[in-house]
Amino acid sequence: MIPLPHQIEGAKFLARRQFAALGDAPRVGKTGAALMGADMVLAGSVLVVTTASGRAVWRKGVQDWTAFDRKVQIVTAKDTLDPQADVVVTGWSNVADPKLRRQLLARRWSVAILDESHYGKSFDAKRTQAVFGMNDAEGLNTRAAVAGVADRVWCLSGTLMPNSPLDLYPMLRFGAPERLEADEARGWPEVMSEEQFLNRYCKWRPKEIGHGPYARTVRVIIEGKNNDELRDRLAGLVLRRTQADVGITQPIYETMPLLVPEKARREAGKAADLAQVLDAIEAGGTRNLDMHLGPLKRLTGGLKAGAVADLVKEEFENGLDKIVLAYWHRDVGDALQEALAKFGVIRLDGSTYDRAPIEDQWRNSGARVFLAQIQAAGEAIDLSSAAEMIFVEMSSVPKDGAQMSLRITNHSQTRIPRVRVATVAGSTDEPIQEALLRKMKTITEIMR
Repeated sequence: MIPLPHQIEGAKFLARRQFAALGDAPRVGKTGAALMGADMVLAGSVLVVTTASGRAVWRKGVQDWTAFDRKVQIVTAKDTLDPQADVVVTGWSNVADPKLRRQLLARRWSVAILDESHYGKSFDAKRTQAVFGMNDAEGLNTRAAVAGVADRVWCLSGTLMPNSPLDLYPMLRFGAPERLEADEARGWPEVMSEEQFLNRYCKWRPKEIGHGPYARTVRVIIEGKNNDELRDRLAGLVLRRTQADVGITQPIYETMPLLVPEKARREAGKAADLAQVLDAIEAGGTRNLDMHLGPLKRLTGGLKAGAVADLVKEEFENGLDKIVLAYWHRDVGDALQEALAKFGVIRLDGSTYDRAPIEDQWRNSGARVFLAQIQAAGEAIDLSSAAEMIFVEMSSVPKDGAQMSLRITNHSQTRIPRVRVATVAGSTDEPIQEALLRKMKTITEIMR
């Protein structure tokens, strides 16, 4: 592969640092930059922690981007490490397994690359503890931390801060604790503990959930604060380039209201308590949010599938070549596949293991519809042979929608990409999207 100038710049940025974060937007080329950076420091051993879908991407990336003949091994919790493997790739879902972690801790790694590093955004999660260590009142204990046995640790993510500034804390606490110390000259207080960091950079409130013996208090983070100060603490540690910065045309975003029968619209309005949904969005609790929003998503997803299929048929008749339809529920994907079968449909969902043939098929076949299940297709796939995308259903997590929408962007995209979000006209979608947008604005403000 021939690297682009910004990828070389990214590789040099990483190579000059023992700990760093490459926060480039999706499709900008973080994989190539990180592997070239490993070459620049003459890394003898490389550990990559990534997502399940990213493992095959990194295996191919080693073939495409490294100048050395490196042996790659993809390992799961059941596997034994090959001592001859120069690059070991494993998943965030596997790294906390005791047997595999013991093997990883037994080696000294020249570079540990934490791909999609936002998976380690909470010290409450076992995968975060396995990578960054245990954090408690006595401080950070890294004796059993995988990142602790690496000479260099590089974090890669297009969404370093998926929900709030607090998502940055584990990464900073492990890799750059000096950035959390007090600086009298700049007027910065110490934010070494999670509580200090939370109170300094987040507006939040406590919220009681559950009843009786199951009652507990959770933190509801409303938005960030002291954003300029936090951005200054990150200066020189994080390199962030948007698609626009490197010459990739960003999508135009539009809402697309759909008219449905009045009775169906009224039923959709009864499916969720708007106040509870908005509270759950503010709390950033996916499980709680799905509980409140799930019935509404299931009902509106079915309503929108038929309306979107009719719209797509009409657009094909008027000259549209290809389109990506993003969805959440399997039954919505089934309905779209049945309605649009005559146009040629390619589908990627959670049951798909190897996505490389699917990507090639989408690029080279006559299929005109790509059905993309958001969790399965939101990363590590190029769908830019289409310039149109419709979210038939949306994820309630801001980063999921952002990453999915950028699948139709690339350096080779010659058209202006357009992303439309289907909504049931007159439904509760509008205030819900406004709440999600507020969180996305905080992320953009800090990481710009």
